[in-house]
Amino acid sequence: MEMEYKDPSKRGRWIVLLGVVLAVAAGAAAFYLINQAQQQAGQSGLKYTTAVVATRAIPARKPIEVDDVAVRSDIPLDGTNAEGIVTDPAQVVGRILAVDVRPGQLVTVNLLASATAGGQFSILRPDETVAPDSEAWRAVSLTVPDERAVGGMLGPNMTVDVFVTATVNVPQTLIEQGRYYTDQSTKITYQDMLILARQGTSYIVKATLPVAEEITHLLAAGNAQFSFVLRPDADTRVLDLSALGATTNRIVERYGLPIPETFPAGGGPISTPPPIPEITPAPSPTESGSPAPSAAPSTVP
Repeated sequence: MEMEYKDPSKRGRWIVLLGVVLAVAAGAAAFYLINQAQQQAGQSGLKYTTAVVATRAIPARKPIEVDDVAVRSDIPLDGTNAEGIVTDPAQVVGRILAVDVRPGQLVTVNLLASATAGGQFSILRPDETVAPDSEAWRAVSLTVPDERAVGGMLGPNMTVDVFVTATVNVPQTLIEQGRYYTDQSTKITYQDMLILARQGTSYIVKATLPVAEEITHLLAAGNAQFSFVLRPDADTRVLDLSALGATTNRIVERYGLPIPETFPAGGGPISTPPPIPEITPAPSPTESGSPAPSAAPSTVP
């Protein structure tokens, strides 16, 4: 009985061919699925846009600087951000924000407090509105040198207390009574005032209408000086100031400063100190530069 011979190489070729066919089919299926997904994404309306975003945290009422913003071109566009998008950083640089902006957040026109670039600022906070019974807020300027403004380290969005130092003129009839005299008096006058903007030593602060009127009068009178002290951000208390106020005599009494006395006592003559005893001069050197001998050597007979 004869055995039928089968060539194994033919079977191997069929297996390889089948593998190639399956690989091509898998690639075609993957291409088809990817193409379908892209078409479905396009049909769903998903679009991307270019917009200006914040590169770092930007506080409210601070002018936007060039390094504060950048342009991104992969922003998904939807109903929440379709309005007010800015595509050119030049449109927002120099503008003032009404609210704090986080890193990566879109900088849209509705977040801006000023309509144009420059030194503009917002008097009202984002949560403040003008109503018939609302406070009448105003912006008023004060000139305060650096030595009376925390070394010039103050800036927009900081809160300060304001000291007023004024010259108090006492009538001559009271001066003659021996108790009062004309001098300067200092007191903390305005509390928790917000700095809106600053230009050198000129500060623009937020004040109620009556306070703005008082400041304007003191500036026009010319006998008052203003000083700023910085408040902690968390301290918004309004303190009772009735017991405060400083004059030179109050400081002398409170801290026990020594009172200068007339010298000499009683207005008498000043005693003349005794003269300093005369000092015997040292011997002068000889012409050769060596000291002269004190005496000639003695000879022994």
